Amino acid sequence: MDELGNDEKHATDRMKTLIRSALKYFALFVVLYGILTAIVLIPKVGQVCNQWYRSPTQPVLSWMLPKAYLQIKPEGDNFETLNIQFASREQVDRQMTEAKKTGQPMANIVGANNLVNFHNLFLSFLLFYVVLVLLSPISWKSKLIDLVAGSLLFYAYTVIKLYLILLIFFNEGDNPIYQTGATALQIAKNVRFCMTLGTSVLMALLIWAVLVLKRNNWMGLLGARTAL
Repeated sequence: MDELGNDEKHATDRMKTLIRSALKYFALFVVLYGILTAIVLIPKVGQVCNQWYRSPTQPVLSWMLPKAYLQIKPEGDNFETLNIQFASREQVDRQMTEAKKTGQPMANIVGANNLVNFHNLFLSFLLFYVVLVLLSPISWKSKLIDLVAGSLLFYAYTVIKLYLILLIFFNEGDNPIYQTGATALQIAKNVRFCMTLGTSVLMALLIWAVLVLKRNNWMGLLGARTAL
């Protein structure tokens, strides 16, 4: 009976230790995430983050959607929005040709635009992933590798999401840039419908689990003392 009582006591103590570790981890997560969020809300920092995202994304999307002429510009005081301006490449080429014939220095390109919240698309969830990695009980070298690899993977996910948003958008209107087949377009809409904010959280968690948790277990994660 004494041994049974001791086992129950040890099990209770382990559970209390686990709960305390989990609460400590959660508190550290909230504090660190809040600090990083406050930093990226500084206009100059937001400008840099927005620029870093736009620089590779514009040529990538132009390659994925060759029938469209794309420009991605920042929008908002804290650079929290991507202003995706676009027009039919065929239309742009025709206007450029007409401008040269008439001797105009620049063509008056008529297009449209689509506004995408940069934080909801990428930045907030990237910070979520960054905090997960920073609080993981792995070496700083492994953290650096996982931060780079995970950021690239999540970036690729957001580019695919942007691609679907634009592809669907380009099929709409009176003068669609793309005329995707009905089946392919419906598949694109269904996939896009599933790529919600919650899915972005799950994607960040999945990337973290694949890259980081393969070297750890949950007990090690919650019980380790991580120095930031």
